[in-house]
Amino acid sequence: MAHVHSHYSKALDNRLASVEGMIAAIRRMMEEGRDCEEILLQLSAAENSIKKVAKIILKDHFNTCVRESIESGDEGAVESFNAILDKYI
Repeated sequence: MAHVHSHYSKALDNRLASVEGMIAAIRRMMEEGRDCEEILLQLSAAENSIKKVAKIILKDHFNTCVRESIESGDEGAVESFNAILDKYI
């Protein structure tokens, strides 16, 4: 049976909606010719928000998907998780 992934939560959805708002604001700032330092500060905030979402999903993935795979005898689960970490970090 295929593993079903469900990492959705209202809290994560709210965080992603916030990131969308940040990106839209950054685009407006660029169109308006706002100061580069202001834009860079907002880009940094958006990047940090995305990293927080990724961290939450990575932890959830490890605590659910990887753990379930190991318990079902999938020896490659740890290697697969390490590969994801290498790509993400």
